Amino acid sequence: MKDLFLSLELPGGKSEEYDYGCGRLLLFENADLSDFVRLCGSLEKAGFALYDSLTVPGAEFRTYRRDIFMIVSFDHDSALRVISDEVSAEYQSSPLSFERKNASALWQFEVDHSLIDCGMCYALRLADGSFFMIDSPHQYSVNDDIRIVDFLTKENGGEKPVVAGWFFTHGHDDHIAKFMDILRYRSDKIEIRSVYYDFPPRSHPDSRFWDGASQNITDKFDALIKEHPEIKRFCPHSGQTFYHANARFTVLCAQEDIFPNSLRDYNSSSASIMAEVDGTKILFPGDSAVEADKVLVGRWGDLLSCDIVQVSHHGHLGTSREFYRLAGASCALFPVTRIKFDEELPRQEANRYIVDTVPEYHIASDGTVKLPLPYSAGNAVICPDETFEDFDGIYSLWCYEYTEEYKERLREEYLRRSGKSEQ
Repeated sequence: MKDLFLSLELPGGKSEEYDYGCGRLLLFENADLSDFVRLCGSLEKAGFALYDSLTVPGAEFRTYRRDIFMIVSFDHDSALRVISDEVSAEYQSSPLSFERKNASALWQFEVDHSLIDCGMCYALRLADGSFFMIDSPHQYSVNDDIRIVDFLTKENGGEKPVVAGWFFTHGHDDHIAKFMDILRYRSDKIEIRSVYYDFPPRSHPDSRFWDGASQNITDKFDALIKEHPEIKRFCPHSGQTFYHANARFTVLCAQEDIFPNSLRDYNSSSASIMAEVDGTKILFPGDSAVEADKVLVGRWGDLLSCDIVQVSHHGHLGTSREFYRLAGASCALFPVTRIKFDEELPRQEANRYIVDTVPEYHIASDGTVKLPLPYSAGNAVICPDETFEDFDGIYSLWCYEYTEEYKERLREEYLRRSGKSEQ
């Protein structure tokens, strides 16, 4: 690969190099548009064919394909990146014909918050009957590998569900752990055709700041995917657009976009995507934090406009108020418990802005919510509350303090919402 980079017409001046997991990244911080054009031309001379491209007011993106993918991006703040991707299979970069079998829908799945207040899982039902999934719950959501497969099977009329793609925003265990259990214990009950993920490697210069558990679980995740060669692997890069049935997905930010800025906060390695399904735009920033927010707001601006937005980092410190202003969504989805939502609201300006300006929002622990697509305000279907935040259990693991009065009030609210009687 070094020989390939040396054969390209690269900009002069200082460059920085990063082994980012799927290949190599070269960054030139004082480039201009002509450097971008020359580099793309040299790739074409080297036998690479243009595979995918996108131009927006803040940036240029080109993806080339030969034996591997090469991705070239130019931010108008003069940062030029050339990336080799030696891992990804060929993705569907243009629409395909398909047979429409059903209406589309988005679900915010109520993960089991009995022992953990984080984790998130979203399911998109596509018009051909398949599903596209985003993230999965924490390992302490102990039965959610069963609950998720059972849920998808039920929504598929009792038939074995097909997941066209499963997208993982980042490698924290509250986003990938239960998918791993599905592969380990339930893979005969579900067909998973492809996965999308791009986790920063142990060789990243900021890896010394990450907890060991995060690095260990992503190693195990990679190893598990390799045990399933029937599942195609895709590494998402900014500016790429891929399709499944009636859904179009655009990658807005990936972990290599943060380099050389700090990834000390691992959450900024989150990949962000915009989904468009039957004219409805849905923005998923994962757990994007301050450094990713800079990229999203600075690069995409008004193009963040959407109908539905997932609230970053469970409503903890994540993306900015400006991010949600630009999104201008009519519906916000908080992948968090009612308890932590209430605790965070006074502390997080972004959350207060969402609550004050978005006509409709839903909190995951209140019950799985179904949003029929195309989205229309007031059409949400709230499913019964299935799990209960075990305050004592959470405290024993995480030391979150709750008064007895607060716990009792929340228990009463839970019973009222779910229609259950206390045993």
